[in-house]
Amino acid sequence: MPDFFRWLLHGAKSGKPRPPDEFIWSPAKHFLFRKCRRAWFFRHYLAQGGWNTLAADPAMHAYLLKYLDTADSWMSSVAEDSLSGALLDIARFSGEGRTQALTEAFQIRVSTHLIHARDDLRENAYLDDPKFTSFQELYYHTGEYGSALEMLQVIQNRFRDFFLQWEEMHLPQELAAVDPLDWRLPPEYRLFTYAGQQISLRPWIYAVSRRTVSAWTVRFVFSSPEDRTAFQADDDEYGLPERVFAVWCQYKYPDFELEVHKIWVTPKGLICHTEIPAPAGEDLIVCSAGDMLAVVNQPDSLRSDNFPRLEDSAYCASCRFRELCDSEPVPPVSEEETTGADSD
Repeated sequence: MPDFFRWLLHGAKSGKPRPPDEFIWSPAKHFLFRKCRRAWFFRHYLAQGGWNTLAADPAMHAYLLKYLDTADSWMSSVAEDSLSGALLDIARFSGEGRTQALTEAFQIRVSTHLIHARDDLRENAYLDDPKFTSFQELYYHTGEYGSALEMLQVIQNRFRDFFLQWEEMHLPQELAAVDPLDWRLPPEYRLFTYAGQQISLRPWIYAVSRRTVSAWTVRFVFSSPEDRTAFQADDDEYGLPERVFAVWCQYKYPDFELEVHKIWVTPKGLICHTEIPAPAGEDLIVCSAGDMLAVVNQPDSLRSDNFPRLEDSAYCASCRFRELCDSEPVPPVSEEETTGADSD
């Protein structure tokens, strides 16, 4: 069997630094690197190649955990994927029928996702292919849901309540009123260069009309209050995904204004508001990418025992990699730390 770990670490050997123009930065990488470098290593390096049955056990384990969803994140992804598909479905409709057709197409697509999730979970398909539906709450037996069927029933009820409020707030009318030719669908991942740095841009649902780019996001926030702010470390990082999208828009659509319509689905109902994000600054992205590259390009750096645990009980309790984190080696305790502990 090939030594997969050796292959993985080969790129970090001395004399083979990774140049900045080959490194891909994203807001998600930035947040994880800032919060927990050990989890960042698991997700973006140890998990690479973990799909291969010849990979080492830690890589396969990291790859499995990488794709674990939470109920909130899964519902958010399903909502945006279904909405974009529904907008494509009604492109041929016109007049008043578009509003009702949009809601019906939206509901059908959400239902299809729920059916597929039920089948995936019944067979535990993710154990053979982690890209099938899987949830942290079920994998770690957090106690929020007694079974997969109970969890899917709760999710179905939340979508039911969402659609009731969706119509009450006239959201389908607003979206259906957009000219079908204005939508830029389907959403897709994009790579672009800014300040000499490659950046990965997540899919966005947006339309372009009258020198305005109008984007839409849907976020379910029931179990993870931190998701609501997407990790605000400081003012410069508030709304960073939107601000990175604004950078891309200023090159793709010069002199157009970007407005982002956010729909938060919470236990208390829908919260809708619109933001006009300023483009992210070059310094933040260049410095962030530079910090990551400094770690990646350090000889023999990409090893579990080079990344200490975060020791943040609240964050660690919800980390998808907590099982792997407990089993992988940690940096040895330094003599100074040992001496300090003894003196206490």
